[in-house]
Amino acid sequence: MAKLTYKLRPATGKNTSIQLVFNYGTGKRFRYSTGLKVSDSKNWDETKMRIRKVTSELNRQDINNKLDEVQAKINKEYSNLRTNLGQVINNDKLKVICDEVLFPERLVNDEVEKLELLPFFHCFLNNYKTNPLPTSGKPLGSGTIRTYKNTLTKLEKFSSEQYKITFDKITLDFYDDFVNWLYENNYSTNYVGTIIKILKTVMSAAFERDLHNNLDYSKRYFSKPTEQVNNIYLTTEELKRIYNYDLSQEPTHIHENGLKMTSKLLTRARDLFLIGANTGLRVSDFNRLTAKNIVTRNENQYIEVVTKKNNKAITIPINWMVSDILKRNEGKPPKRMPDQHINYCIKKVAELAEINESVSKEITKGGKKVIKTHKKFQLVANHTARRSFCTNAYLSGMHTIDIMAISGHSSEKVFYNYIKVSHFERAEKLGKHKFFSNTNLRVVND
Repeated sequence: MAKLTYKLRPATGKNTSIQLVFNYGTGKRFRYSTGLKVSDSKNWDETKMRIRKVTSELNRQDINNKLDEVQAKINKEYSNLRTNLGQVINNDKLKVICDEVLFPERLVNDEVEKLELLPFFHCFLNNYKTNPLPTSGKPLGSGTIRTYKNTLTKLEKFSSEQYKITFDKITLDFYDDFVNWLYENNYSTNYVGTIIKILKTVMSAAFERDLHNNLDYSKRYFSKPTEQVNNIYLTTEELKRIYNYDLSQEPTHIHENGLKMTSKLLTRARDLFLIGANTGLRVSDFNRLTAKNIVTRNENQYIEVVTKKNNKAITIPINWMVSDILKRNEGKPPKRMPDQHINYCIKKVAELAEINESVSKEITKGGKKVIKTHKKFQLVANHTARRSFCTNAYLSGMHTIDIMAISGHSSEKVFYNYIKVSHFERAEKLGKHKFFSNTNLRVVND
């Protein structure tokens, strides 16, 4: 039976190194220096094999988390290797598993040429959690990391259920097999598209490191499936209804996940959401504003922020609704709250404000068109705020280039796909143009 332990080496003294020992069979032992240290060996708990909760160990939580991560990774990978026929378990493979967590740069810089697709994907992900991507100059964001991990999980599952995938196996035939397999597992077209996009990114990164010379992934056929989805936006009138709804006497509502949505929590989520709906900021930006982001120029107030996603400095005028929210909060934006809690709360607020129009939403799921009807409040989420701003600003007559300067869309084509304007709304907006006025092109009789 396999057993993993952590020990100090040496057993006493200052700045003592932590060593991993993994016994996985008769005479099979793997020793590995984690590179992690405890500042005083007296603070080491031999029973729990972790650093004790003492203030003198400043990095205690980070180190213990790393030890947890390595232990979970080894146990999972060891189990996978045992259950997959033909897989040999040895110290070299165990070392790679540990390096992926603790020393990803070793794999990237020194051992990357030995890796196949799935191990390289692990290496790629672990490296760019902390190191900047060459393309963006920044590490992967937490949300992006989750999406990459999900993609890796799908590839590993396909590899174990269908056939083993390697760099050379990523062909047009694989594309058909993999996409069909994803559809059979009832994933939506846009989710499948996200997985394909990430796979192409990882294949490209491996190609640049000369790990393979297979370019099928770059062919036009190997494309990202996509479809337009009828995502909602809130009109200016609906936003006013949400703003004007009195939450002060609202009883506590319990979300199905157990969150107690008190009147104060509902109000804070509502105000954060409305700031996003009136500025176009992403939740990652409107949910971290402080008093320092509120500035006054020539007697007018603005929000100045460097966006988290693309590190872009933007200045946004503050309208009456945002101004009132700031006044209620003593001139400061509402305090930050978990993104998911905002999602839970804003749905409840929208329900209370009777944003209950029936909305039909059509998506392709499992390769089949599915139409579902929802009450509009059920579809309201953090990102609805940003979409509402872009759409309402467009309908108000604001120049597209000015909206894009705030929203960060790279092209008008992408922007027009993003905003949610019906054919009638667009025609109505165009009807206000001087070209369609009564005086334009009027025939003058002599």
